[in-house]
Parts: sequence; structure tokens; C-alpha cells
Amino acid sequence: MELAEFAAILKSVRSARPGNFPSGVQPFDCRLASDSEIRQVENELNVRLPEKYKEFMQRYGGGEFLFVDLLPLVSLDGRAEDVVGVNQREPWSNDFVAVSPVGTGDWWGFDAVDGVCGDEVYMRIFEDGSREVWACDFLEFVSRQGLRVN
Repeated sequence: MELAEFAAILKSVRSARPGNFPSGVQPFDCRLASDSEIRQVENELNVRLPEKYKEFMQRYGGGEFLFVDLLPLVSLDGRAEDVVGVNQREPWSNDFVAVSPVGTGDWWGFDAVDGVCGDEVYMRIFEDGSREVWACDFLEFVSRQGLRVN
């Protein structure tokens, strides 16, 4: 999926759902990423993140994105979970970069080969570390999981 197509889907979803949320609920409460934060994360994790993911994080950001929680690249207060903190804490090696909790101990993220993340989004299963392809790229993943558009 390309960014323009995703933007059109998001616009449609936003216009179809105005005011349909409980008081105090922010369906899109995200923190945008800067170029320097992207470089910082890539350097600290020793990976190159997918381009569509980086573009999304700069344009829309990490945080609550309707029905999915996306880790911000960097936490503002240093206490909230972010991409660097989660990936340095978890037991997987440098071949997976988690970007979104499933809520069951499993994670959505990218496989990394020789320090380069592929476009596909995988679900990494907590129990055995196996992975299942979930979407062909990050924009499709957010459309399906976050916006519930197939």
C-alpha cells in the first residue's frame, strides 16, 4: 500500500466516525517522530527500519491509533514504552524489531536480516518465538489492525 492510498483510507475512516467515541477517549493520540529520532533508533538497534514505517511515524506517529497501540520511537518522558526500550529489553536477538504489542505477550514487528528490516509485518508468538506474516507492509498492517479496514 502506498502512503497516498493509506491517507485516503484514514480520511474516510475519520469522517465516518466523528464523535463515536466515549468522553475522554482520543482515538488518534500519537507522537510524531523526527529525522534525528529515527536515526537514533536505527543506530541504537543497529537496524535500518522500513521506509513506509519511517514515513508513517513522521506523518502520524506512535501511540494510540484507533484500535492498535503503536510504540513511539522515543518516549518523551523516558518512562513510557518505546521502540528502543522494548527491543533492548526483550529476549529476541537482532533479527526482529517489535513495534506494536498484541496484548497477549506477542508482538507485531519486522524481521531483520543483516541489520535491514523487511517490509512485511510479522506477529512474533511469545511462547515459542515463531513468526507469522500479518501484513505485506506497515501501512496495510495499520489499515487492518488500527482502522479495521480490510
